[in-house]
Amino acid sequence: MEPDSCQALTGLMRWESSLDGLIEAANQCDRQEGPPVRLDRDAVVEVLQRCISGELDFFDLSKWADAIHMMDRIEIGEVDVEMVTQFLFEVSTPELFEPITVDVCRRWVSRMEHG
Repeated sequence: MEPDSCQALTGLMRWESSLDGLIEAANQCDRQEGPPVRLDRDAVVEVLQRCISGELDFFDLSKWADAIHMMDRIEIGEVDVEMVTQFLFEVSTPELFEPITVDVCRRWVSRMEHG
């Protein structure tokens, strides 16, 4: 196995390029053996900030959150587990909570920075 086999998971966490391509590559990586990649609230805040600024399309945020949530090899840091898990659940199921908007992104940034 190549040492960079987890780059796809990290790329997805950071939403480095086209979301569909990232999800496909991360799914392949997720099926392989290897160490987990850790997601923390700072990484989530960075993605949210990029959605707020318009660099990323916040309409795709629920697809991103759902993909992250489904990866076995993406783990959430112990300190952040409750808040990040709640974020992933709410944002990946906007039909149960509320539609994703810039205001929703701003509220989550505020919660993560002060929570």
